[in-house]
Amino acid sequence: MTQETTAGTELRDFVKFSAAVTGFSEFDLWGTGQAEAYHRTAVDQVGQESLRAALACDPSAAPADPVVASIIKLWYVGVWYGPEQVGRTDVAAWTAPGRSGAKPAVAEGGRAAEDPSAPPFVVSPDAYTEGLLWRAIGAHPSGAKAPGCGSWATPPAVEDHQETEVR
Repeated sequence: MTQETTAGTELRDFVKFSAAVTGFSEFDLWGTGQAEAYHRTAVDQVGQESLRAALACDPSAAPADPVVASIIKLWYVGVWYGPEQVGRTDVAAWTAPGRSGAKPAVAEGGRAAEDPSAPPFVVSPDAYTEGLLWRAIGAHPSGAKAPGCGSWATPPAVEDHQETEVR
């Protein structure tokens, strides 16, 4: 497989997993125009191996993983917040016959391992306006997208997306 093909596959896998953990469709995520920037940021910040491990998680249990929590926040607000608990041990996930029962949440190789106190940062100039937060609350980023001036004069119209009662 060529490097370009591998990179494209990794990006598609990132978007597919992101759709599962954010609750938005892959189409919606690609439509933000931020997929490449977000994937590149995650790789740069936590390293390819930590990202692959996070993407291998069960999406229904994934928010417990600090890397996945950072990815979810990235899609919603366009800001990279490093994994809150860099280096924590995830005993439940790594206790198996022959294992020591401890594994760092973020493997070495990413910037988060180099400087766990690095401040959050906005990933790109469009990240704020393309954040999923705005779609989730049925609003527009103030002064940044249509309908523009005065759009915050009235409360947003929030649609009820629940199809059935959760039991």
